[in-house]
Amino acid sequence: MKQANRNSKEYFAEVAGRWDDLRTGYFTEEMRDDAIRRVQLSPLAVVADVGTGTGFVARGLASRVGRVMGFHESPEMLAVARKNLSDLHNVELIEAPGNTLPLPDASLDAVFANMYLHHAPDPAVAIAEMARTLKPGGTLVVMDADEHDQTWMREAMADRWLGFKRNDIRAWFDAACLTDVVVDCAKGTCCPRPGDGETLALSVFVALGTRPR
Repeated sequence: MKQANRNSKEYFAEVAGRWDDLRTGYFTEEMRDDAIRRVQLSPLAVVADVGTGTGFVARGLASRVGRVMGFHESPEMLAVARKNLSDLHNVELIEAPGNTLPLPDASLDAVFANMYLHHAPDPAVAIAEMARTLKPGGTLVVMDADEHDQTWMREAMADRWLGFKRNDIRAWFDAACLTDVVVDCAKGTCCPRPGDGETLALSVFVALGTRPR
């Protein structure tokens, strides 16, 4: 899969102020809440939202767990997230890329990564890094687009990868020593707009894996 030439950090700096409107075409509350419900989360759980953006998934998690840490490499996106989540007291937002999380090993009950993986320089490395932070019995949840041919998204949205084959996702979860791996259809589709008035419908997967106890 060919990578994008555009820098994703620069892209997110440009669109941070309007990301909440743009995001509605890519990921809905229904998709978010369905992914969260697939994991048995304790009210005391400590979880991460990697690629948190403006805090959409973090908000969905905050009412269900004890603490949420949202990570994103763009300070501009995090500034919007802080405004969006200012009413929540159990969310911490941290500037960091998803492939080098500033966390100790085995420190989280769950990690969520929504539409982050297609911006990762090396998806397999990113999955291994997220898995590293899981406690025994912890769960990694990744939501992203299935492989597609919309090459305009490389430049328009700084996508490094045009989605993923589900077999590759499963192989990367296996390589990260995660068990009980499930790669399933997410609830709904990703609907980007190329700019010519058309709206596309890209299928989305949700992948889950558990760190062995």
